[in-house]
Amino acid sequence: MIDVLTKFFESYPRSFLDTNGPFEGGISPELMSRMLDFRDRQLHILSYAQHYRIDQETVQMLTDLAYGTKPAGREEIYREAQFPFPALLVECPDTTGEGSYVALTTVVDDCMYTQRMLVSANGIVPSLLVLKSSGLKGELIWTPTYEAAMLGPKNPDGDAAVKAESEVCSHFVAIVATMCSMLKYKGMIETDEVQAFSRPERRRAEKAGKPLLDTLVTRVRLGSAGKVQLKATQVEKDLDEPSEKRRAHWVAGHYMRHIARPEKVFRMPHVRGAGPVIPQTRRVELPHVADRLATKERLATTGEGE
Repeated sequence: MIDVLTKFFESYPRSFLDTNGPFEGGISPELMSRMLDFRDRQLHILSYAQHYRIDQETVQMLTDLAYGTKPAGREEIYREAQFPFPALLVECPDTTGEGSYVALTTVVDDCMYTQRMLVSANGIVPSLLVLKSSGLKGELIWTPTYEAAMLGPKNPDGDAAVKAESEVCSHFVAIVATMCSMLKYKGMIETDEVQAFSRPERRRAEKAGKPLLDTLVTRVRLGSAGKVQLKATQVEKDLDEPSEKRRAHWVAGHYMRHIARPEKVFRMPHVRGAGPVIPQTRRVELPHVADRLATKERLATTGEGE
């Protein structure tokens, strides 16, 4: 997937303009310059992004956990999320079966920058906006792709398109942040590295004389506790079949009495019922891109640094 997106953006903006024109009045030199700059930023992010592929059951569990939590708890989940890499490409299956939705997410200065793209057999639909978020607060930042699209015959339906894309981005923020939070709990979700292309795909490519790259992706699946969590959530929706197990849920920070001491102690916010906490490895230092990471607007947006 990263290779596919990289190939698309290597020829961007031509890869977008050729399939979405003609454009009224043409593309101004100023807009073209910003599109080329956006291309460079996208390629920069993709060059060090880690690819995570999530199956539909795991997407459902993470979604239920995020949106089944009160806003205060969801705010804590988003803020407590420890990303294993500074940039993630998260792939989720499209329920219509037409392709895959991918979220390209970067984390800079405690803010998430999330954009969504659709990859299918018909091509790539690039992002129209970037959602900059911190906790539950968000800000929409237009990409030059949106500005160019508004000049073409396939121009998006203004507010409706923005609303639809911002909702998809918000959904991805919930999935990505909750996934990163759940990685530290044993049994909630499991990850392993697998080949990006299936064996039949690799064989067909070899027979055609175009062997595919030996690329690994991180597959994300439900662990034993995650399966219980998903089932408990589904049973809760079925009033005729009450759940025997209490599902995992977020507990806000609170004071509690300690058995050995008379004074109250503060219990930090945590997820109850998610299993024991396990050590996590985070790869967040990238010296060769430190200068690019220093200015958050250069990662995935169209504006200048604040």
